[in-house]
Amino acid sequence: MRTATQSALRHVHPRNTPFSFGSCCLFSRTATYLHNRPLSSASASPFSQQHLDDSDDQQHFHSHYHLKDADIQRIKLVASRAQTPLSIAQCIKLGESLSTKSLLKNLIFLNRELPVRFSKRILELDNLPEELKKTEPFMNLAQNYSSSFQALQEYSDNSRLWFLSPNTYHREEVELDDNEGMQTAVQKEYADLLQTVTNRHKQDVVFMAHGISLFKQYQQNRSRPSDEIQRFLNSFNRGRLGIRIMVGHHLALQSQLFHPTQPSFTSSLPTSKGPSPAMMGLAVSTTNSKRVGIIEPQCDIEALINNATQSAQFVFFQHYNTVFPPNVHIQHSKDIGGQRVRFPVVPALLHHILFELLKNSMRATAEFHGLDKMSYPDIEVQLSSDANGGLQIQIKDHGGGMPQEKLAHPFDYMFTTGSNTVCIDFPSILNAVEKKPQTSATSENLPLCGFGFGLATSKLYARLFGGDLTIQSIPGSGTEANIQLCRLEDQIEQVKD
Repeated sequence: MRTATQSALRHVHPRNTPFSFGSCCLFSRTATYLHNRPLSSASASPFSQQHLDDSDDQQHFHSHYHLKDADIQRIKLVASRAQTPLSIAQCIKLGESLSTKSLLKNLIFLNRELPVRFSKRILELDNLPEELKKTEPFMNLAQNYSSSFQALQEYSDNSRLWFLSPNTYHREEVELDDNEGMQTAVQKEYADLLQTVTNRHKQDVVFMAHGISLFKQYQQNRSRPSDEIQRFLNSFNRGRLGIRIMVGHHLALQSQLFHPTQPSFTSSLPTSKGPSPAMMGLAVSTTNSKRVGIIEPQCDIEALINNATQSAQFVFFQHYNTVFPPNVHIQHSKDIGGQRVRFPVVPALLHHILFELLKNSMRATAEFHGLDKMSYPDIEVQLSSDANGGLQIQIKDHGGGMPQEKLAHPFDYMFTTGSNTVCIDFPSILNAVEKKPQTSATSENLPLCGFGFGLATSKLYARLFGGDLTIQSIPGSGTEANIQLCRLEDQIEQVKD
């Protein structure tokens, strides 16, 4: 008897075949099943062994991930496939024509794409310097990515989704069973798997920061990690973010499809009682406008700024106890006028950027003018449009600016606008993050300053879909940050293989 997965998921596209959310053009006539094939089986792959590296390279995997030879070969084989960049237009199209069948097609895409992305992250981790790779946090990180890869790959294997004739070029629309009960069962089964994977990676950022901190101690507190480490962190976090967006969007759409009257379990709305800056959550609802998964086509930007302000003020209160944080004043440029600004964004990503910048500005302003003050100069936020239909958000403070020696590398990982002597209690942070429900975010558990990932990840988030983040600072005066946002409908994820 066929399982629900076997019945509903009959076909899969071959490697390096373009795949979009809105359509499902698969090489379906020559697809078939491979039965009872465990991940560690020597015959696990239908592809040639010539793609695999020699056994010496495999020793790296043995020493750090405790994997079998066949698992190592599978990771390298899957990682040899190209990633498929996300198209925001297709993400929106999928949500606008949401149905059990269209969501199942997206599941088929994820079933192929996620193992590719996880395998590439594993190889990136394995290429790190030995001194960093051997730290306990990075070994934990590598083990988590290996576990997620194996779980996703085993699901794909058990679903018998292997394409066996790569020389066939005929394409046709995939035919799915009309049995919605089976399709729904497959959706729920896969959602459980994705939720398990998501929970496993709640601590990724903390593991990375802790590992880099230990590595710096090993290097006798070298001022900044090497360019090699910076490149790794940029690439790894870009890939990690792409995974989060894919998974978060699918889970949010599934929640909207099967529970339309309930908020998505990936959403989190910051309030004055406590922030959810969404380092892990993937939707921050700011209005009653219709969301499409994790995307808000008509996001109320001022409401999002206010939410980020509340989040930053909460962390400020936690750090200084009784000090009143600076206020945030929102202004419009003449080209916008007095109208409410609405713009298509992934709210969680913009919220993270705003939260980090406002948090830094609040701390700098309070410390520059004195912690005994009852009021401070406002932090000014100005909204303006550009000639290409994009949106610019300028955040300006009067916090004394950055010291000259820090202006050269403000977007480096482990850069901090605070004191370099700040002691981070990583075990406590890890424990707090682990105990938090998935609907909560990680940022509220991080220190006000000194963690060293805020500005770097903010720039990465801004650039992921064609935007940017720049910072100008005048020592003794203040700092001005400029967020450039492009219209999401025209953007494709920036990925590098």
